[in-house]
Amino acid sequence: MTLTVICVWSYFSTFRETIVLQQWCGCKTEGVSCNSCNLDIIHTTFVIFFAVNILGHYLWCVFRSPGFVINKINDGRSNKKHQTKVEKDENHRQTETEFGGCCFIRSKMNVKAEQDRCTKYNQRHSTDMAQNESTDNQTIIYHPSPHPTHCKICQHERPPRTHHCKVCKMCVLEFDHHCPWVNNCIGFNNYREFILLLFYIISGCTYGCCILGFEFYKSMMNHIELHGFNIMGPVHSTGLLDLPPPWVLWRQYQLKGRIDEDIVLRTAFPFMLFIGIAMLCIIVPHAKLILAGHTTVEQLSYPGEGIVKNPFDHGPKKNFQRILGTSVLGLVLPAFNHRPFQSQTYGQRSKDR
Repeated sequence: MTLTVICVWSYFSTFRETIVLQQWCGCKTEGVSCNSCNLDIIHTTFVIFFAVNILGHYLWCVFRSPGFVINKINDGRSNKKHQTKVEKDENHRQTETEFGGCCFIRSKMNVKAEQDRCTKYNQRHSTDMAQNESTDNQTIIYHPSPHPTHCKICQHERPPRTHHCKVCKMCVLEFDHHCPWVNNCIGFNNYREFILLLFYIISGCTYGCCILGFEFYKSMMNHIELHGFNIMGPVHSTGLLDLPPPWVLWRQYQLKGRIDEDIVLRTAFPFMLFIGIAMLCIIVPHAKLILAGHTTVEQLSYPGEGIVKNPFDHGPKKNFQRILGTSVLGLVLPAFNHRPFQSQTYGQRSKDR
């Protein structure tokens, strides 16, 4: 989130004036106000669009429950006097559990909502294994298993495709992984937001690199012509980009009230290029998993032998729609949030299977 704010601030404080207004809109004089042209309006709109989507989906990932499995401990006992001390302690722990969060803000768990989600999930995923029995007396390995499983750590039954998170110390529906960057588990209820977060980071970095690419090239060529070429940097000896050390930047900011546009450019372009490539390396494997109807945990535990069938694979198109939905508006605006149970393809098996 902080990096996104820094990139947006760099655009409005430096690149909008020096590149968009001065070079593309024809405002050649620095410090003189200039009426924005169509290019300025277009680029500013795109920058705000990417920033809103990145921050919005990041907050969804951080503060939304991934789909925790909460055990109904009371088991029909309405009288609290009949509960054991262990049951009371467990009830208190589950009621007060917090998860995720950003900075000093934590998200509180809604126990009833989590239990209702598990109930709906079980109903949607209830599979009659008699319909999936193999013919020709061949043994088929169903992976992931369509049956409920038992967690040895939490000591309770859990729905199919549920795994235990060692960090959160709870079972999560369709657990994919625990992401330290969003300080939360990625599972059934926030996997879509995680994928869209990666997508918009990549899109924003690509857009930024397209704007700054040629200017970065010119800046590097001018720097080499002026100071010569040195792999470790001809002036500051800090590497190929030859960026000033932090104390030099701080002294420059104190004297001028800003950092030179050339330095900001030589910092921003490689940074966005690196982040974009890194996120691309993450989202490509996840895209393959989505189309195959698997999670990361399920793929890592894929059986190496035998005839393996995924009972939750409904075909690439429906697998994609199940995660990301069918609404285009929901993909471009974080406020129009697709809920997993609202998908028409959820739990429906394709006709050709």
